[in-house]
Amino acid sequence: MSVSEGKIKKDQVKDKVSERVRKLVKAVGREVVNRKGLIATLGLRQQGIRNFRMNYLLPAREAGYVEMQYARTPHYHEQAYKLTQKGLDYLAEIEAQEKEAEKDQN
Repeated sequence: MSVSEGKIKKDQVKDKVSERVRKLVKAVGREVVNRKGLIATLGLRQQGIRNFRMNYLLPAREAGYVEMQYARTPHYHEQAYKLTQKGLDYLAEIEAQEKEAEKDQN
C-alpha cells in the first residue's frame, strides 16, 4: 500500500468517525439521554452495545462533546449522557449548517 492510499484510508475512517459523532451529538441534543434511548434514536440494534460504545460514544467523549451524567459511577445501570458546552456549541453549528443547506435547496 502506498503512502497516499494509507492517507486516503485514514481520511475515510476519520470521516466515518466524524459522521458518527455528529449523529450522536444530534441524538443527545439538549436532553439527558440514557444508552437505550440513544441506541434507539440512532437506529442501532440493542445487541450492538459494543459497536455503539466504540464507534459513537467513545469518540464523542474523547472529543469532549458528551459526558456521563453520573461520572463517578460509570457502570451505573441508569447511566445517561448529556452534551458538554463544547457539544452544545457543536450542535448549534450543526443546526446552522443544516438550516443553511435547507435554505440553499429552496
